[in-house]
Amino acid sequence: NSFIYATPVEAASQYEFRIFNAGEGYDQTFVRNTYILQLKWNSNVAPPLMNGATYNVEVRAMVSGMWGDFCPSTCTITIDNGGGAGRPAGLLSLDEQAGFNIWPNPNNGDRLNVAMDGLDLSLTTVEARFVDLTGRTTLSTTLLVAEGRINTVMDLHDAANGTYLLQVVAGEHTFTQRVVVSK
Repeated sequence: NSFIYATPVEAASQYEFRIFNAGEGYDQTFVRNTYILQLKWNSNVAPPLMNGATYNVEVRAMVSGMWGDFCPSTCTITIDNGGGAGRPAGLLSLDEQAGFNIWPNPNNGDRLNVAMDGLDLSLTTVEARFVDLTGRTTLSTTLLVAEGRINTVMDLHDAANGTYLLQVVAGEHTFTQRVVVSK
């Protein structure tokens, strides 16, 4: 299955995804209670996305009952149903081999984006820990899991300059990425 991930907005209660292609006359809007849109629906909900076609995607969030503006940048996705993958390729797709992505890295001590897929579907949360090179945990937090995926932002304002290991503990598995903070 394929998904589009928006950047989570603090206190957002809903997200509106607009997928459009003016040349094909395709323009559909989907409202979800999460920042993740699964690209799987039947023709009773909306026309299907066509293999080989490229679509524009805009996203906006509802906070305190009010819709914000659509993000200023539009992402594009291209539908590729070749090889049975059925997975769109575009700016919002995750690295399919790694399944665990962080950016920007090196980080300036601001926001660190964390995206993971392929987690156990029964998981609702995971523990994320920042561990310095002496083995000391400098930050620990709980991250939400939706449909086996994580797409969130971590605040690194309090992190000192240095190299850290970001450990995500998901059930019996621990995933690790190196993070460099350089303010």
